[in-house]
Amino acid sequence: MKHALALFTLCLALPPTLVGCSSDTGGANDDAPVDDGFDDVRQALLESTVVVVRGELDTLVGQAEALQSATDAWVASGTAEDRAAAQDAWSSAMGTWQRLELIQVGPAGAMGVAVGGEDLRDEIYSWPLVNPCRVDQEIVEQAYTDAAAFAAEPVNVRGLDALEYLLFVDGTDNACAPNSGINTSGDWAAIDADALNSRRAAYAATLAELLTATATDLRGRWSDAAFGGELTLAVADTFRTRQDALNALSDAMFYLDKEVKDMKLAVPTGLTDCAEATCPDAVESPWSGRSLDNVRDNIAGFAMLYHGGAADDPNAVGFHDLLEAVGAADLAEGMDVSIGDIVMWTDDLDGTMVELIATDNASVIEVHDRIKTLTDLLKTQFVGVLDLELPDRAAGDND
Repeated sequence: MKHALALFTLCLALPPTLVGCSSDTGGANDDAPVDDGFDDVRQALLESTVVVVRGELDTLVGQAEALQSATDAWVASGTAEDRAAAQDAWSSAMGTWQRLELIQVGPAGAMGVAVGGEDLRDEIYSWPLVNPCRVDQEIVEQAYTDAAAFAAEPVNVRGLDALEYLLFVDGTDNACAPNSGINTSGDWAAIDADALNSRRAAYAATLAELLTATATDLRGRWSDAAFGGELTLAVADTFRTRQDALNALSDAMFYLDKEVKDMKLAVPTGLTDCAEATCPDAVESPWSGRSLDNVRDNIAGFAMLYHGGAADDPNAVGFHDLLEAVGAADLAEGMDVSIGDIVMWTDDLDGTMVELIATDNASVIEVHDRIKTLTDLLKTQFVGVLDLELPDRAAGDND
């Protein structure tokens, strides 16, 4: 009802030819949608998105292979230099995946939530389901020596998040409680520093191998014969109309609102769900110090989806172009300005998120507030003008 009222209000102020405002315009819930004259733009947007995702997945596969080579080298040498090279390779892959976090549609999406969801995202990166104690338990058990069998282990002992812990954690302590079995049994204490380094390297190499396989699988799912064709309606059965496909992309964009604004920023800065003044331990990437970079990459992923590629690419077609086509150029420009404000502010920040929370928490809160300006547009005018549906997780959100 609130969405319908917002849409009615917008339609009073906007030309009746806008999507969702004309009585003969086909919407996502109509039995017989009517072409309103903008389906060519919608089609170009969907095709641009497929090109963008394939390009990012090509990059991810290459980076996963490089990470696999780097972890293999660390296994062979055990040196700090090869470990550092593996850390750099992980950071590159993480940056690409953080952009793809904003495009959790189809196979990468959550099963039962995203249309065509197959949970492949969690196979690659399961945050916030992160459990370093479980990773330490696997170090003791050494089940990772059989990569094929280890692929069936829970997602929180695999993927980019477990890799971060293995690659960046220092010392010989573990993340488990003193009464955990690996401590009370003496099994952890029996692993000396050299053996621990060796086991972490071998475990990381297995996870890099599994990451390469899953990224390659996900890339294959975006072929014209699979989900790539389904999103562009070249392959039937998944989306009935282009508007349905656009709804799936719009739903994915709300990662910026829920996961980035509410979880990655509001919690560690103490704005919500924090019993202390601040909760720096709640940052996304505590071991690598990459939490702020993750947010930067999330913004880049949002912009990439919004523009259908690079903003200055003349061949890219995105939601910006669709907004302009339906007569909402001011909204398109407003979202562009908001994206630019976030990028400018975050690029000027120096230091990790943990460091900034300790010394200048207001600057991190400002990132939150600037993202809120953008997501407020997303959940009101954007979905209203384009006749898109709010995802369930945003429908009851009042902030």
